[in-house]
Parts: sequence; structure tokens; C-alpha cells
Amino acid sequence: MRLESALFSSREGISAHGQAIAVIGDNISNANTVGFRASRVQFGDLVAGGRSTSETSSIPSTGSGVAIQGVRPVQETGVIEATGRSLDVAIEGRGFIIVGDPQNPAYTRAGALSVSKEGILVDSNGEQVLGFASAGGDTLETLDVNKISLSGKATTAATLSGNLASNNPITEVPASPGTFKEIGQKASFVASDLRVFDSLGQSHAVLMAFYKTGGGQWKAQAYVDASETGGEKGIPVKVGGEVSLNFGPDGRLVAGSAAQVSGTINYGNGSAQGSFTIDLSGFSQFAGSSQTSSLTQDGQAAGNILDYEIRKDGAFYARLDTGQSLQVGTLRLADFVNVDGLQRAGNGLFVATEGAGERRLGQPGQSGLGTLAGASLERSTVDIANQFVELVLFQRGYQASSQTLSAASTLLHDTISLIR
Repeated sequence: MRLESALFSSREGISAHGQAIAVIGDNISNANTVGFRASRVQFGDLVAGGRSTSETSSIPSTGSGVAIQGVRPVQETGVIEATGRSLDVAIEGRGFIIVGDPQNPAYTRAGALSVSKEGILVDSNGEQVLGFASAGGDTLETLDVNKISLSGKATTAATLSGNLASNNPITEVPASPGTFKEIGQKASFVASDLRVFDSLGQSHAVLMAFYKTGGGQWKAQAYVDASETGGEKGIPVKVGGEVSLNFGPDGRLVAGSAAQVSGTINYGNGSAQGSFTIDLSGFSQFAGSSQTSSLTQDGQAAGNILDYEIRKDGAFYARLDTGQSLQVGTLRLADFVNVDGLQRAGNGLFVATEGAGERRLGQPGQSGLGTLAGASLERSTVDIANQFVELVLFQRGYQASSQTLSAASTLLHDTISLIR
């Protein structure tokens, strides 16, 4: 190795350590950038002439310094910090949020999301967040709050489940009860917590009365207050006809029991006629108390959006002032064969390159992808203490290379002076 090689090696050492210090500076400056991935410098030695293909060569390889082989992001999850803001979301594990143009998207882990004035879910750069607009969707598209209906939706189907006490005494079904008090006195059990909606989004109470007429035989009849249909308040009006519920020795409904009320209501508020069914097949007859265990109905009150929610599986909901939550769509995460092959594009964004390999889309929490932590953000993965340690090492490397260059230059100057 000649003295001139020291000039080249030290020059490359200065260049490589200078680049490494620049990477450290970038890391430290982004210590508080949401979703930032700290970068790590990988050094590689240089050898004059490259790799020898001769198996018998006895000439030793000549070192020519060092070069930066690559700058790679550290792929680890940063600290998840609760923010209390409903549209903040952090990824706990692998994956990237997909944003931008569906045909040429970008990827980010910075989950400070918001809804734009146009009603579109966007990231902190204003890039549209992409996902599936429906649970069964398979096409990436923007998530638009305007696509959900805030107007009322009439109930068409309801379910009511529970238990009817087997030790209730036998009673008779009143033909035409004049008051709800009379129904309460005659009925074996009254469920009064069911409400249905009309086409304008107004809710109406439906009372379901159960009458035990035999050992395992029951009759069910639905009623509404006459004021709901434009009549006098306090007078019960039947909805549909009586329904027979027949229970076997095991306390379950026997096969063939209709167990479904079908009725119509002509509301007195100008809405369309209501037509719905009430499924009672979830009832049993056991000893104990009569009670309802669950009820559902598919109607909806007219409402306004109060807030939003992003769940751990990526489901994006709008919460209404009616207490309901309506799903806007579902966020999907992207992963790559080689995430180190993604290219930084600034503002917390990455773009795919050939080196990243095949893209894979999936639901958060499945197929190795991380889950989403709502009302939280992922902090930068930069470890300040570690960065300062590396900064000192790179600084010393830079200074040592500079001293080597200076020494080699002085020696060469002295050699030239000898010739003179």
C-alpha cells in the first residue's frame, strides 16, 4: 500500500463520516416528529481492485477506505402515546396507513387524521386516507363521511329476546283493553323497552304484552299508544294480531311456532305508514323471572355528527347525537416484503419502489399486521441518548480521518522536498 492510498482512504473516511453525521442530525431534528422512523447508517470497507476471482492469488487486498453502503430506517414501533383526540390513530405493529391517489398511493405511520371541510378523512398533510367504503369492499377509495345517511330510517325489522317465567299463573288475553293499566293487570309479562322509528326518524314506543294461556302456551300482542296514530293519549292500539308461542319440556320454542309479530302503524305525524316485524324466537320458558335480555331494530333516528371513532380493526365510525354510531368505512394497512426498500418522500410519507417488493393489503390485526390504537399517536423512534453516542463516534471518525489526511499530505510534501 502506497502513501497515496492514505490520501484516498482518509478522504473517503471524511466523506462517509460526514454523511453519517448528517443522518444523525436528521434523526435528532425529527425526535418529536409523529411516526418518524430513525435512520441507521451502514458502513462498508473499500478494497482496491474489488473482489478477486483468483483462488491462487497471494497478493494481499489493499484497503481503500470506507463508504456508506446504505441508510436504512429502524423498523420498530415507537412509543404509543394517548392523545384523547378521537381521530388520532397509532399502528401497534407492522403496516402503513395508505394515503393519496388510489392508483399511485403513498404510505405513512403518522396517524394524526382529520375530516376535511369536504367530509373526507385526510392525514396531517391533507392527503386523502384510503380504505374500503364498506365491510365487504375490496377497492381502495377515499372515506367520505357524506356517504352515510343522517336522515331518519324507518324500522322494518326488530328482535326481542328473553325469558318467560314458567311459574306464572294462567291468564286470559283481553279482547279490547281500554287502558294500559288493564293490560298490565292481565298480562303475565310486559316488555316496554322497544322503540321503533318512522320514516322521519321519530321514535315510537311499542309495548309487547305476553299472556300465559296454558302450561307451555303463551300469546303475545304488540300495542302502541293511540296518540302515536293521531288518537287519544293513553288508549292502547293493537299492532298486528296475536302470536302464539309454544314451549316444549326443555323450555325452548317448539318447531313450527310462528314467534313473529307483523304489523303496520299509520303514524299521526305525517310520516309514511310503518310496516315492520318483531321476531320473538329468542324467548325461552324457564323457572325464575320474566325479563328481556336483548332487543334490536334496524331503524335510525335523524341526527347530527358529534364525533368520530377509529377502532382497532380499522373500522371508521361517525358518532351521532342520537347515541348511534354509523360506519363510514374501514381503514386498511399496507405491508411490503422489504419495508427497507420504501423511499422517504417527506412529511412522514413513503413511496413504494421496486426494492420494496410486493405490496400486501390487510385488515389491522390480521395476517401479521398491527392493530390500531385509537386516540393515540406513535412517537418518533429516535433515541436521543443513542444518537448522541453515535454522534461522538462519527465525530471522532471524521476528526481522525482529517488528521490522517493531514499527516499523509505532510509526508508527501516532505518526500517531494527530498527530491528537490
